[in-house]
Amino acid sequence: MALADRYLADDEELLYETRQHWTTMVSEFLVLCLIAVVTGLVLWTLPGGEDWSATAVWVVLGAALVAAVRWWLVPLLQWRATLYFLTTKRLHKRAGFFHRTGTSIPLSRVNDVSFRATFWERVMRYGTVRVQSASEQGMLTLRHVPEPEDLKNRIYQAIDGMEHEG
Repeated sequence: MALADRYLADDEELLYETRQHWTTMVSEFLVLCLIAVVTGLVLWTLPGGEDWSATAVWVVLGAALVAAVRWWLVPLLQWRATLYFLTTKRLHKRAGFFHRTGTSIPLSRVNDVSFRATFWERVMRYGTVRVQSASEQGMLTLRHVPEPEDLKNRIYQAIDGMEHEG
């Protein structure tokens, strides 16, 4: 069962589902490594045998844990909770772990789909997809989408499929 299945209406089929590209988490991983290195250095420089040494070790480890949760775990949970999916009727964006948001655009209201990828994004095979809609939402921007041109083509194929059914 796909993660997006719980958001589908009875008459919808899931056509495509993805998360943001893994590269969105690279800076958070580097921060986690920095926290580990700094923690190790601080622990290494602490004098041993002092009455307060054990307390200092726990304070340093506690501070490292708080920093790791704030700058690595929270972004990781938010990344895992961000989901883009395309159905036979709509394009959806669901995001957020602590504060959940969701946006849907009916395919029948899509006016234009475009994508953008810088040189580095093309090398890493991700980019930004923008969907212009005639609905109240106006523009839906999906950032860090793996294979953005593929998603753009899938959206147009789904729109064509709707037109041939109707």
